Amino acid sequence: MIIQKNKLVWNSKPYIMGVVNVTPDSFSGDGIMKNNEDFVNLGVEKALNMQKDGADIIDVGGESTRPKHIYQGTKSISVDEELKRVIPLLEKLKNNLTIPISIDTQKGIVAEYGLQSGAKIINDVSMMNDDLMAETLIKYKPIYILSHYRKTKHSKDIINDIYLDLDEKIQFLLSKNFPLENIIIDPGIGFGKSSEQSFYIIKNLKKLISRFNIPLMIGTSKKSFLENITGETLENRDIGTY
Repeated sequence: MIIQKNKLVWNSKPYIMGVVNVTPDSFSGDGIMKNNEDFVNLGVEKALNMQKDGADIIDVGGESTRPKHIYQGTKSISVDEELKRVIPLLEKLKNNLTIPISIDTQKGIVAEYGLQSGAKIINDVSMMNDDLMAETLIKYKPIYILSHYRKTKHSKDIINDIYLDLDEKIQFLLSKNFPLENIIIDPGIGFGKSSEQSFYIIKNLKKLISRFNIPLMIGTSKKSFLENITGETLENRDIGTY
């Protein structure tokens, strides 16, 4: 897979995604809009540092995806607010980074503007919940990270649930002539899943990989289920994340 002149050879090594949260309320506590008006330059500095440290992709997100059942008062933001956060940073990053940029959004309109502003990858944790997301994907055919999220309860076989849910979306995209080689799957660790389920998924990643035979991404970054392993607070979960 070649993204912005960068050749990513799957099954050759793990690729690292650095994250820039353009938020005041990220659950990881590292949102660059927290007490900082000059978030664009701060975001560029952070992205450049991660690129220097070996990141292969930089992911930019303007809306916190922290769980509402854990963080009371969490609210969705408008399209306009999300665009105000991410577009200025994307416009500046595209002229400063040599690695691909990903836009983390659940909104199809934001994804489209993100692609027009330099992003090459769409990272969607909602499993294409927004109909406009599908339209954007079919129109631009970018690299698409399809993350699993189920609003209803899982069965006893959560690996099969993830497979069936993701495969339904993949087959829809394929029916619209979206390239299979542009799809990356994410089992959605921590999204609508208990700590026990998240651990089970991690232990059984090979089952998912063998059934899909396409690239897989894992996002564990300081998520709350890690506390059950490390006993550490949010600020000290880096080791658990690695």
